[in-house]
Amino acid sequence: MTDHTTPPEGPENEDDRVLAAEYALGLLSAEERAQFEARLDTDADLRAEVVAWDEHFASVILDEIDPVDPSPQVAKRLQTILFKPEKQSFWQQIWPYGLGGVAAALVLWLTISTGVLIPDDTGLQPDLVAELAPTPDGEGLVIRAAVDTTRGAVEVVRAAGAPPEGRVFELWLIAGDAAPVSLGLLDEGNSTLIDLPQDLVALLPGALLAISDEPPGGSPTGAPTGAVRAAGSLTSS
Repeated sequence: MTDHTTPPEGPENEDDRVLAAEYALGLLSAEERAQFEARLDTDADLRAEVVAWDEHFASVILDEIDPVDPSPQVAKRLQTILFKPEKQSFWQQIWPYGLGGVAAALVLWLTISTGVLIPDDTGLQPDLVAELAPTPDGEGLVIRAAVDTTRGAVEVVRAAGAPPEGRVFELWLIAGDAAPVSLGLLDEGNSTLIDLPQDLVALLPGALLAISDEPPGGSPTGAPTGAVRAAGSLTSS
């Protein structure tokens, strides 16, 4: 047990001992603190006195607190707080998913493993498809899109996953280096049919489809404002 009654030994100057104790406790005024810290720069004995008081007061506090086993989640939460990655731009979030080969390789695997198929009752005759691979923010999403360029329509089927509470999914077209163009909001159900503007149809082959989460009613700016949840390139079916 730490002896709380005996303060640490320090400089022979009693005034300095008192000042060091008050400094450690944060009791000095701003002016007194500035003057004291100026002395700390050149007085090693005074610095040692402050350290001694810090240790003394810390032991007083710690001895009065019963030990508590931390929650298993503490380390994980600290890692998240201390090492949280910087927010990525829209382009940084989607660039790994713009590779046509990656999206094409996912088509067969996702279709077989999840049964994600475009319903026949839409009357679509798809000539372009895209498997929208989930980003780290979209874990659990399984989404496929099929485009009938002759009809000028896209069917988006969401077999798994949902937007965060109070948010909606919005579908975006990114052709080359052009800015994202909104194609519309996804319905709450599993399937959404969207008619496409004719001036966009010619841009579809090889273009990228992406889904972001947005406030109800869609992006208020005309550009993605939420996290990108899934993305994939359109390839010939």
